Amino acid sequence: MGKIYKICLAIFFIYNGLWANQLQQKVQSLIPKNNYEANQKFIQKIFANENAFYQGKNINVVKVLTALKNNGLLTLRLTKPSNVSITLRLNAIQTTDKEPSFTFLAYSASNILSNMGYSYFYITEATKMNNKLTLTYTLNAESSIDPLVMINNLAKRGYAIVDVQRQNATHWVYDISLQQSNIMIAKTLTKGTNTLTQINGKYWLTFNSSGILQITPKDNTDAWYPKILVFDNAMNPLDIIMLTNSKTTYEINLPLSVRHVLITDNYNASILRNGMTIEFMPK
Repeated sequence: MGKIYKICLAIFFIYNGLWANQLQQKVQSLIPKNNYEANQKFIQKIFANENAFYQGKNINVVKVLTALKNNGLLTLRLTKPSNVSITLRLNAIQTTDKEPSFTFLAYSASNILSNMGYSYFYITEATKMNNKLTLTYTLNAESSIDPLVMINNLAKRGYAIVDVQRQNATHWVYDISLQQSNIMIAKTLTKGTNTLTQINGKYWLTFNSSGILQITPKDNTDAWYPKILVFDNAMNPLDIIMLTNSKTTYEINLPLSVRHVLITDNYNASILRNGMTIEFMPK
C-alpha cells in the first residue's frame, strides 16, 4: 500500500508540474521574451493559482490575457507605425464547424475593424483546405490590435474563442468557432407584427425558426421592387429574390435553416427609408 501511495503521489506532482508548466509556456508566448524575463517572479505570483486559468483541461486564454492586461504586462505599442495583421481561423486546432464559410467570417472581421476606427485594411490571406478556413487582414497602425477588444467583438457576433496566439509583435492569430451568428444591426423577430424604420432602406432581420414572412412598405408601395436575400447561420445564401415587377406587399416562406434576411429594393433602397411593416408567423 505504501508503495502504491508513493507512486500515486509522484504522478500527482508530475501532472501538476506539467499543468503549471503548460500555463507558464502560454503566458510566455503572449508577451515579449524580455518582458517575461524581467517580470518572471511577478508573473508567477499572478498565475500562482493555476486552476483559475483553466476551463476543464484547456487553458482559458481569455482569462490569461485579461490578467496580463490588468497587470500592465500586455505589450501592444510598437516602436513605429507598422503593418499589423490579425488571422482568424476555423477548424485549425479542432473541428468545431461542420460547414465553415468565408462569408460571415469576412463580414464580421470587416465590420469589427471598421467599428474600431480602422478605415483602410485589406485581406492578405484567404485559404480553405479540408474544411479549415484561414483569413488574414493587414493594416497600418501604431500598435497591435488589443486581443481582448477583438475577442469581445467576435463574441458579440457569435464566435467562441478556442485559442489566441501571438505570432510576433505585429501578428496575432485567433482560433474561433461560430456558435450562433449575430449581425449587430439586425432586428430579431420571433412572431407577430413589427414596424421598422431604416434611413438607408436596408433591413437586416434575424430569425430562430422558419415561418411565413409578410412585408409591406409604409409608403411608396407602388414603387417597391422586392430584393430579399435569405441566409443560413454562416451566411450561405438559401434564397435570392430580385423582382423586376413592383409589389405593394410580398410574402415569403422562410426555410428551416434560415438565420438572417436582408430586405431592400432591387433598384433604389431609399424607397424604403420611411419604414415597413413586417409580420412573421413561425412554423
